[in-house]
Amino acid sequence: MQHTVKKSRANRIALRSVGGLFFLVALCRLIAVAVLKEQANLVLTALLCAAGLGYGGYLLVQTFRPQAYDITYVFGDSGMTMRFHRGEKKIGYGEITDLGFVVPNEELDYALVQIYIGREQYVIPFMGKSQVGKALYEMLKQKREECAAGNSSPFD
Repeated sequence: MQHTVKKSRANRIALRSVGGLFFLVALCRLIAVAVLKEQANLVLTALLCAAGLGYGGYLLVQTFRPQAYDITYVFGDSGMTMRFHRGEKKIGYGEITDLGFVVPNEELDYALVQIYIGREQYVIPFMGKSQVGKALYEMLKQKREECAAGNSSPFD
């Protein structure tokens, strides 16, 4: 089975713009305080600038993560392959630390499969195909249990 999760290029550009704006404003304020040698509210200004620099940097870094781009998931017998924007990653089913299946609204035909691999989370949405999502979740759950029991060979 193969499934592609599309990500919006416009969202990445918007988040990079907002992150850059936070970073730029905080940096300009720090430079202004240093050049003008302001003493009033120096601690408050330093805290706000540090928060702005941190949040701007966080937004910028998040837009370059593999999860910010299109990901194609290829599910095989002994593992899955994730094809990213730059490269691919092969994961054995035994490496999955947790799984989740979410149906936000029972009236809508929409479901999410959450795959946790170590500290990373991958969310696979199924819009209009919640039964496919449920089948994938059950298959992943079964494969993961087989790997935990030692009945399956590791992914090569």
